[in-house]
Amino acid sequence: MLKIMITCGGGFSSSALVNHLNAETKEKGLTDRAEFVFKPYDFGGIGGLVNEVDIVMLCPHLAHASKELAAKYPNKPFYVIPTRLYGLMAAEEFIEDAEDAIAGWKETGMNPFHFEGEQTAIRVMRTVSHRKWLAKKQG
Repeated sequence: MLKIMITCGGGFSSSALVNHLNAETKEKGLTDRAEFVFKPYDFGGIGGLVNEVDIVMLCPHLAHASKELAAKYPNKPFYVIPTRLYGLMAAEEFIEDAEDAIAGWKETGMNPFHFEGEQTAIRVMRTVSHRKWLAKKQG
């Protein structure tokens, strides 16, 4: 089971998102695949929890801090949630992006990790997981 940290500046939007994702994970029977946790970036940082999770997904407005965080915690994959997906994507989509981002990070060492063509989170136009978007695109 993956443990996915979602963090934002003060924890307000990430805590609401994590509560929603965990409720949906339970409702859809996905608790064997993932658990979501949040930790606000601005109040003491993420250090106390970072070693207990498999990936850190940053809210879009923390994109500016992603390289610094990845350098500070090089043994943990970081991923900036695309702006359009934040709050819109279903739990399964977050899980799939987390699984694929971890696999991509392990393969490439790129940290923060981003999918091909998604270097800038605000420009990402997909509304589903990268996996589903690729499958649809390849059709």
